[in-house]
Amino acid sequence: MRGQKITVLALGFRPFYLLASLWAIFTIFEWLLELQNIGIRSLDGISGMVWHAHEMIFGFAATVITGFALTAVRAWTGLNTPKGWGLLLLVALWAIARLGAFTGSIFILVDIFYLPMIAIVIGRLILKAQMYRNLFLPFILIILGCLNALYYLTLFGYLKLDVNQILFAALYMIIMIEIMISNRIIPSFTANAIDGLKQNRNQSLTKLTILGSALTFLLQILSPIVLLNAIACFLIASLHLILLWGWRPLATKGKPLLWIMHLSYSWISVGFFLLGLADLGLINIYPALHVFGIGATGGLIIAMITRTALGHTGRPLVAGLIEATCYIGIQAALFFWLLGNSNLYNSFYPFLVIAGLCWVSVFALYLIKYLPLLMTPRPDGKVG
Repeated sequence: MRGQKITVLALGFRPFYLLASLWAIFTIFEWLLELQNIGIRSLDGISGMVWHAHEMIFGFAATVITGFALTAVRAWTGLNTPKGWGLLLLVALWAIARLGAFTGSIFILVDIFYLPMIAIVIGRLILKAQMYRNLFLPFILIILGCLNALYYLTLFGYLKLDVNQILFAALYMIIMIEIMISNRIIPSFTANAIDGLKQNRNQSLTKLTILGSALTFLLQILSPIVLLNAIACFLIASLHLILLWGWRPLATKGKPLLWIMHLSYSWISVGFFLLGLADLGLINIYPALHVFGIGATGGLIIAMITRTALGHTGRPLVAGLIEATCYIGIQAALFFWLLGNSNLYNSFYPFLVIAGLCWVSVFALYLIKYLPLLMTPRPDGKVG
């Protein structure tokens, strides 16, 4: 029974937020080393860029989503998600999956089945509680698992697909999770924190924007009509800005736990706009992907893993200097990546290193503050 009493195994966010932060640091260091041909991987047929993209999606973002899902589903349903030995087993499977992705070994089978397994764990509880509106989360995790399988089958020559398109689709699925969760929590968190705030929240517009985002991403993967794809991107970018403006982002000034969520969500709109420009051939697709990946995903992740860690460990929801520095650091990482990609100074790699160091610093700072919080019991004595 000792495993049941280890604090870090009390609830899913504790181990998986720590693991995601560690992986965020390790994978960026490895990627920067690989760009100088001094990385430590030895994978036949898997290029550094493909591995980097895969691990930022399946090794970093999906790990945070795992921790969030195991925690949120318990809050949504009132039913227990894995803890103790059961949670330790999930952590062990995660580690084996990452080893498979890193070495190209037989353990990639664990990586393929990992996300569908998490989907089954949370989906069963959602169905038991009859909270069908939340089934989108296990559904998307299953799709991500299928895309992961296609990724490996393509890399090792069993399928003749475009591995980049598979990775793009996986990133788009991550963004869809962010869109759906954000539209639930950002406006409500803002309204609850600011007395007397009047927001303009239109449910029809919200549903249209969510559905339109999914269709736009589908067009990106399947449609050969670039003009149609670009128009869809520009329209959806506009709808996201309208939604965001209705949540009153300017009212969050001086409240870091709030403004980081609004700012990060705004990058989704920018990402769609850049994706439209890429469809028209005016820019390459990588600025759009990194705005989605660093600005939106990185920003929303650091916002949520600080806020939920504070709340679920019984601490006040107040951002200190470390949190504010992390939030600014993510913006700096994106700024320097975009500056390097612009070729304005014809020095991509130095700016990429600066961007990478900003990213690494963000998650190192997170670990410095939150490792003790996530390893020790709640001060109020409550479970979680």
